[in-house]
This record gives sequence, C-alpha cells and structure tokens, in this order.
Amino acid sequence: MKNKLNIMKNKLLLLIFLGISILFNSCKQKQEEFNISAEITGFEDNSKVIVSDRITGKILDSTTIIKNNFTLKGILDNAPTDLSLVITSSADKDNLYSSFFIGNENVKISGDKSNFKDNLKITGSKHNKFKVELDNLLNHLSKERSKKVQKMFSLRNEGKWNDSLHQAYWGKNGTIRQIDAQIFEKRKTFISKNINSDYALSQLVTYKNDFSKEFVNEQISKLNSTFKNTEYVNVINTAINTQQLKINDKFYNFSAENINGNRVSFADFFDKKYVLLEFFSPYCGICLGALPEIKKIAHNNKLDVISLYVDKSKEDWIEHIEKENIDWVSLWIDKGRYSDAYSKYHITGTPTYYLFDKNGVLVKKWVGWYGKEFRTQLNELMK
Repeated sequence: MKNKLNIMKNKLLLLIFLGISILFNSCKQKQEEFNISAEITGFEDNSKVIVSDRITGKILDSTTIIKNNFTLKGILDNAPTDLSLVITSSADKDNLYSSFFIGNENVKISGDKSNFKDNLKITGSKHNKFKVELDNLLNHLSKERSKKVQKMFSLRNEGKWNDSLHQAYWGKNGTIRQIDAQIFEKRKTFISKNINSDYALSQLVTYKNDFSKEFVNEQISKLNSTFKNTEYVNVINTAINTQQLKINDKFYNFSAENINGNRVSFADFFDKKYVLLEFFSPYCGICLGALPEIKKIAHNNKLDVISLYVDKSKEDWIEHIEKENIDWVSLWIDKGRYSDAYSKYHITGTPTYYLFDKNGVLVKKWVGWYGKEFRTQLNELMK
C-alpha cells in the first residue's frame, strides 16, 4: 500500500513538473517573438500588409486588412530593432509606409490612413517611445530637407541648375547643409540624454563614424550595467579603434564559417590571386541586382571572390547559396552586422567590395554597385 502511495505521489510530482515545464516553455516562446495587433481605419479590405526588418530588409510576416484589423508576428534576430510597416491597396498609387522600434513584445497599433506615416499610436513596447521622441525632434527638419531636395531635382529637370545654385544648396553655408547640421546636433543631444536605452545606443552605432571619438567614448562611459557588455558597445569600440582601410593598406583578418561548417581565416585565401571581398545580404535589392555580374567575375582565373553574408540567420544564408547556385567561397558569422569583421571594415551598407592584391594589400574599395563598369574596372586594376 505504501509503495502504491509512493508511486502515485511520484507520478503526481512528475505531472506537476511537466505542467510547470510546459507553462515555462510556453511563456518563454511568447517572449521570443513579437506579436502586432492593429486597428487602422481608412483602408479597404484585403489591402496587403508587410512587416520587415528595416535594417536588413528581410520580410518577417505579411497579411491583409479585414474590417480595419490585422495581426502580424515573427521572431527578431536583433531585438529590439527598427521595423518597417507597408500597406498596399488598389486605391493608392504608392505604398504607405511607417516604422517603429520594438523588441519581441506584444504590441498594439491604432491609427488612420490619413496619418499613417507619422501619427500611429503604438502601445505595449518599452522601446518605441524613444524613437517617437527623436522623430518629434527631427520631423520638421526632415520635411524641410525633403522639400529642398525636391526643389533641387525640379531645377535640374528644368535645366536651370548651375554652380551658383549648387553652392546655395550644398555649399558650406548652403540650405541643405544647414538643415543637416541642425539634424546632427539634435540627434547628438538626443543620444547624450537617452544613452541608457536601446534606441539611443543603436543610433550611436549607426552614426558612430559621424561623431568625434571623444563624444562616442563619453557616451560609453555613461552606460549602466545593463548596456556596458552588449553587442552595441563591442561594435562601437571595434569601429572607433580601427582605422578605415586606405589604398595600399594590408587587409584586416577575421574568422568565419564556410558552407562545410569549418571555421576559416580570411588570411588563408591569399596565395597567387587577387581577392574580392564582398559584404552581401540577400535582402538587399542592389546585391541581388549585382549577382549575375558577380557570377561572371567569380570565374575570372585571376581572382577569388569571397562573399561574407552580413545577416545572422544561418538558415537563410544556406538557402541563398542553394537557391542561387553559389559556387564560390561564401562565409557566415553568427553575429552578423555586430561582428568584428563588419565593424573593422566600417561597413555602412551592402553591397560593399574590397579588392586586395595577392599579398593582401588594398587596391580599391567600392560602396554600392556600378553595373558592367565594375567588371571593367576590376580587369583594368588587375592588369
């Protein structure tokens, strides 16, 4: 009888333990994804909604509006982060766009089509209030700058653009330069005031090359224990303590994983050929546009192409290699845009290319894509 009671007791304890484990894992799972529930009036039913990572461009979820409501969910690799929300309806010529800064949280959005871009109400996130604060500081300046730029293009299209107008707009005391200076100061003040927040710290990461080393170090010294050992700080320290490569400088070494799962060193690729180091993301439209030309370049017998994937998802990296039949060296680093390689090479966007000679000396750097001219330049430089 006693044994039976002990067995029943053990079973009961096991069930309780399992129940607690299931509940814990369920809660944990909820914390590891974002959930957006929205009520936005003014859009017709079946208007398409897409949410994407604003930095990488990766689409995280999509749905349609039904009776002013929609829900979205997904997992953020770099939480919290900037997200883009785009709504497309047949009644509009252009997509309507808004953005917010959230983590893997439960968020509610409300608003109307008429104020979709600037005045959505977002609740449930402890992070987005900081973005709203900076947006409110910069909105009028950003709008004024946009008007000036539109006017500039209008003058160019009318054939009225000249050196005098260029000075008036872009000269030392030009109107656009003055607006940019005001934006810079307001952003700097915001960062200094709110440095112990993810959003202000992410702004410091993004604009670290625009600020003085003294200002950046001052902000790092003000960080509390929550932020002192984060990826943000590692990125900032690596960047400000590493000189940007100049022509005739030696490459910066880094290690990464290849498609076979082996850890390799960038230094090992220098032998008898030039090396083209490509910083690449499959969510970057320009990168994908460059891909056909890169495939031709990769089969040049004077050159080895090394493509470094800059996003965190290993699964997406492998899928891209298989989908596009990449038959040259492709590498991945688990920290993505927070890796030392990304910081040491001062990457601000993709694609970025570094051409090194066989001794690892920098020959040329390109930011962006230049079409077939790129291959022509490479061939000239390798003669």
